[in-house]
Amino acid sequence: MGVTIKDIAKRTGLSITTISLVLNKKENRIPEKTRQIIESAAQELNYSPNQVAVSLSTKKSNLIGLVIPRGTSYYFANLVSSIERACRNAGYSLGISLPESDGDSCLEAIQEMLHRGVDGVIFDPSNLGEDFYRAYIDMVFESDTPISSLAGAGAHLLSNSVIPDYKRGGFLAASHLLELGHRRIGFIAGSRENYAVSDLLLGVEEALEEKGMGGEALPVLFGANTAAFGREGLDSLLEAGGPTGVIAASDSIAAGILRRAFEMGIHVPRQLSVLGYGNSSAGAEYQVSLTTVSIHYDRIARKAVNLIKKLTQNGSARTPELIAPSLIVRESTAAPGTA
Repeated sequence: MGVTIKDIAKRTGLSITTISLVLNKKENRIPEKTRQIIESAAQELNYSPNQVAVSLSTKKSNLIGLVIPRGTSYYFANLVSSIERACRNAGYSLGISLPESDGDSCLEAIQEMLHRGVDGVIFDPSNLGEDFYRAYIDMVFESDTPISSLAGAGAHLLSNSVIPDYKRGGFLAASHLLELGHRRIGFIAGSRENYAVSDLLLGVEEALEEKGMGGEALPVLFGANTAAFGREGLDSLLEAGGPTGVIAASDSIAAGILRRAFEMGIHVPRQLSVLGYGNSSAGAEYQVSLTTVSIHYDRIARKAVNLIKKLTQNGSARTPELIAPSLIVRESTAAPGTA
């Protein structure tokens, strides 16, 4: 059996009530010297609070639920690990649910998290469209437990959300290739229904328009967020005339493009520049290290967890917060024809 407050009371000769007030951080007028005695005894005895008892007394579970539909998050591993770390640093545990990628399954998964008594839910609705939007909004406003989103739903930004600025990321990616001198640029992505993909494309198109090039300079392919689709996509772009640069909507797609280019004897970056999205840890280790856009998972995770914490203290809705991305330039991009 673990160390209890009674054990600390025996060690210090102080009352259980006094010790409980100090260890549970409740407001009190206990002298600083007494506080130090209690904290020192707790440390010496290796005391840790009973989380069930703490939850009952504070009406908080210290648990945050993370709901991510299967196959919709382009950056699943990095995102989950960042949120888990942010939760741990903020004193929360993390519960994870991976529902199917349809609106009904996602709503059910969020409800299950709420029934578990979590302090808040973080949710990624990026691949869910307009039909889902109204039901989700109703749930957010009807729930006494805060729900924070990591993307928009359909074309809508949502209250209580922390969102990567995908449009800015697309603009950075296209501007980089344009500044290098590329004028035939392809775009390969997963489903166009995905909020991230649609906003990425808007940013790419905006950069092209600034150069007076318009959409005709942008062959676009939509499919799956996989390396296999990257391979297929490059074949399709080459058959259509061939770009000198390709923007992939994820590092996974970019990996497939790089692999296919190597198989075909296409030199990257002299004959083809390839730019990914997400700054996955593997990208820097490819045979040709991948130029990519970082969406700063750690910053997003920290802000999302802090938002839940603020909402539990003050439940009023907050406007969406966009997190600015950064361009990471490596070996896979260069001016056309550059050795």
